[in-house]
Amino acid sequence: MILLAATTTATDSSSGPILAFALVLGIGIGIGIGIGIGIGIGYAIACVIWPFRACRRCGGTGRFLSPTGQSWRHCPYCAGTGATLRLGRRIFNHLARLHGRDRSQRRR
Repeated sequence: MILLAATTTATDSSSGPILAFALVLGIGIGIGIGIGIGIGIGYAIACVIWPFRACRRCGGTGRFLSPTGQSWRHCPYCAGTGATLRLGRRIFNHLARLHGRDRSQRRR
């Protein structure tokens, strides 16, 4: 803080860089939020187009080698299909059932 000689008021010359930093920080936060929303929308679209992903346990093959190494058995996690629902699609299906918009159980 610099004191002026003729008056008793003080001027703060350091507010310029602080305001510039706040502006840059605000723009950075806005860009980060925009990127996060974009990624979320992209994931939602991916869950609609590709609702299944490869099973994590069997790697998408749907089977395991038995402990003896002589035969194959079906993966218990994906029931031998090699695919499981994505987390986003499971959440979407749950919300659809919760709000009565499940298309598979419509009344005719």
